[in-house]
Amino acid sequence: MMQRKHLILVPGLLAAAVVAVACRDSATPARSVAPRPEFWAVSAACFRMTGGGRIDKPGANMGGAESPTGKNTPGSRDFATFGFQARPTACNSTSGSGHITWVEHSTAIFGGFVLHGDVDTFVKVASEYSGKPCGRFSGPARAKRRDTGEMVSVFFEVHHACDEGEPGVGHDHIRMLICLTTCDPEGGNAVYDRAGLLTGGNLQYHRLTGRGA
Repeated sequence: MMQRKHLILVPGLLAAAVVAVACRDSATPARSVAPRPEFWAVSAACFRMTGGGRIDKPGANMGGAESPTGKNTPGSRDFATFGFQARPTACNSTSGSGHITWVEHSTAIFGGFVLHGDVDTFVKVASEYSGKPCGRFSGPARAKRRDTGEMVSVFFEVHHACDEGEPGVGHDHIRMLICLTTCDPEGGNAVYDRAGLLTGGNLQYHRLTGRGA
């Protein structure tokens, strides 16, 4: 299992917090052989993505990564929920349109926050599982602390949103980065980084149709 730990530090937003995140599962019965992709092959897209759901830390309530679809206890509030729709403005264009709402429920992370972001870039990254590419999209955002009401302008990047099959829980996966300015290619400058397999909800890949196709 690949696991990264990130020190969360944002001046004026909150003190430091450590978040353990992962984008691979190592022992789900049907998916224990192939590793998660490294998401380095990026190119223009000709599809759109929609989705919503929840992610927790890997192995929540199960003592490790053997069950990465486990949910943290309600009292811990160590999870995030989200909903989005994102697309390129035209087939094989890297400009994008759409919107995302991301809610961090843990009060240990910036007091908990609600982020609303507008998509202005959209590209595809390779997936080694389903054969369908994953989406990567980004743009400006506003994050509001749930404890104090403070509003901060930031930049978000969904580093990957992958529709790996049905059901979405335990298969689809997403990684969310929040940066003070544009995010580095692998999120090295991110002040928030949460990723994992869906513990609720679904991500959907759609062929691009209509005027933009």
